Amino acid sequence: MFTFNSVTELNTYANDVLSADPRTSSLAVTGEISNLTIYRSSGHAYFTLKDESSQISCVMFKNYLASLSFVPKDGMKVILTGTCSIYSANGKFQIKAFAMRQVGKGDLAQQMKELHRKLSSEGLFAQEHKLPIPVLPSRIGVISSPAGAVIHDIINTLNRRNPNYSLLLYPASVQGETCAAEVISGIDHFCGRDDIDVIIIARGGGSPEDLWGFNDENLARKIYDCRIPVISAVGHETDYTICDYVADLRAPTPTAAAELVIGKYDELLSNLANKKSMLNLALMNYAEIQRRRLDALKDSKALYSPMVYVEQMRSSLDSVRKDLANSGRLLISEQRHQLKSIIDGIEMLGPMNVLKRGYSYASAEGKAVTSVKGLKVGDGLDVVFSDGSISVEVKDIYEGES
Repeated sequence: MFTFNSVTELNTYANDVLSADPRTSSLAVTGEISNLTIYRSSGHAYFTLKDESSQISCVMFKNYLASLSFVPKDGMKVILTGTCSIYSANGKFQIKAFAMRQVGKGDLAQQMKELHRKLSSEGLFAQEHKLPIPVLPSRIGVISSPAGAVIHDIINTLNRRNPNYSLLLYPASVQGETCAAEVISGIDHFCGRDDIDVIIIARGGGSPEDLWGFNDENLARKIYDCRIPVISAVGHETDYTICDYVADLRAPTPTAAAELVIGKYDELLSNLANKKSMLNLALMNYAEIQRRRLDALKDSKALYSPMVYVEQMRSSLDSVRKDLANSGRLLISEQRHQLKSIIDGIEMLGPMNVLKRGYSYASAEGKAVTSVKGLKVGDGLDVVFSDGSISVEVKDIYEGES
């Protein structure tokens, strides 16, 4: 038998055993939260995790609690991740929790993520496909539950902002298995009419399970194909569904949808008055510009004495004609001078001019003689000068001497 010297030693040993066991040192367990207490001073959460027959104490420290994407509540079913330990001070067996996930939420989130990726790749969320919301819709179609507060909030907001509207409600279940099918029927109903300018799909906030009907693929495709602009007003501001992404406009709440679907009456009147003033000012400016142009035309001599204008044009034409003639004569003179210079240069290089400078050339039998080679004593030569020629006979030949 092993003897522990103190209770502290025993509790420490038990805690070390739990820490060394791979099954209790890192675990995940499913249960229901109860007796939840979050202390303001420390920010730590203490609660019990239970099932039908057992329970265990749990603690989640402030830094881990702050990383959760939801607020834990009593009765919430969760999957807890952590490690088992013994609290030495009182020997209490507990779980130190590091993470927490709502049961079903992770699966639903993954399904929504996959559907979002699929529809996005097909272009169902493309901005260029979205229809503009009319500024002043004559009739608004609303698909929502007739029993909830949502439809009353929409009507009250519309009445407060602009009483000049008409609203038609299509009653539909906004959660549960029939939700998507009933909303699709509502869209078909409104598309079958010719007096609906915009459709609002609305419901209040709720859990992801409550809003799951608005993540239906068939509903998303129906909204995408709808010829009438659709505003999605599902849940609270932090709630996002596939319906929000594919709709032509997302409103964070049903009340916000009522504010977006139609302008405030006073603001519309003010904007209209401003545009009217801008239009009047533009018309006045245009009229003033045209008046000044007319005054300039009235003062023009061409208007009351067209011959003056004709004479001015004729004078200008004569001046241009004279300039052209002068330019032509100058150009011809310059070209003639250039041509004469070229001819003089050619003549200077001509054989007759060379002969005039005291040179002569000899030929024999009509061929020029350029060398003494090939000649012999007694050959006859013709010597040509600038003013005539003579016939001579070769008496002597001196090669290489001048």
